[in-house]
Amino acid sequence: MSPPSSATPPAAGPFQGAAVIGGTHGLGRALALAARERGLRTVVYGRSAAHLPDDEGLLPRFLDLCDPQSVRTVSVDVPQPCYVLWVAGAFLKKPLVETTECEVEQLTRLLFTGPVLFLRRLLARTAGPVHLITIASSSSWKRRERESLYCGLKAAQATLVRNLVPEMRAAHPENRITLINPGGLAVPDFHTGLDLDFGAMMDPVRVAEIVWDIATGQRQAFTEVQILRSRAPGSEGTPEVSYGARAPQPPEEPAPVSPPAHH
Repeated sequence: MSPPSSATPPAAGPFQGAAVIGGTHGLGRALALAARERGLRTVVYGRSAAHLPDDEGLLPRFLDLCDPQSVRTVSVDVPQPCYVLWVAGAFLKKPLVETTECEVEQLTRLLFTGPVLFLRRLLARTAGPVHLITIASSSSWKRRERESLYCGLKAAQATLVRNLVPEMRAAHPENRITLINPGGLAVPDFHTGLDLDFGAMMDPVRVAEIVWDIATGQRQAFTEVQILRSRAPGSEGTPEVSYGARAPQPPEEPAPVSPPAHH
């Protein structure tokens, strides 16, 4: 399916604000700027939020997801009704046995426990409606090598928000969740230390536009979307959009089936 697109940003509907958890770099920053372009008062949470340029019109708020005290005390007063975007992330490519205890703890706090505890506070404070846009990863279902911790945390993120739907619907009938599983994005800071061809990866600004077009057009309580990069010659890195969940890939390629012998 071709990605949705619009010549002008679609209206944000009844929503007045956006809160972006991890909106200072990469896809998070692109989503925050696109929210502002849609007329939303946009609060950006992150460790480097204070360094955002003043002319971008974003409302910075310091949040260190790896620091439990920061998660407990940061303000959760946001413009309502509100889009809440869970984007914060970091990548780790390393065998589990070579991963340090500190790396396990920090990545788990950044990708899962920190955002979950923050969301717990924000959702309890927000009257609604709330539209939660969750940026997980195709790594939540794809077969990967030396990425077990990262993939496991992304799968936990996706599973959590799927099962959060009934709770959010019970809290307010107009609450919604959009779960986005993107493939490789051209964000060098995210893939630190890896020798990758970023020209064959997806532009985060284009992916942000697709995410917002999907979210603003969503009418059902829950939508899950895959945004994967094309590998076709001449179209490398072009976003390809499909809807619905994907079954987890097995750890190894299935062995080829030999044809039956003829006697």
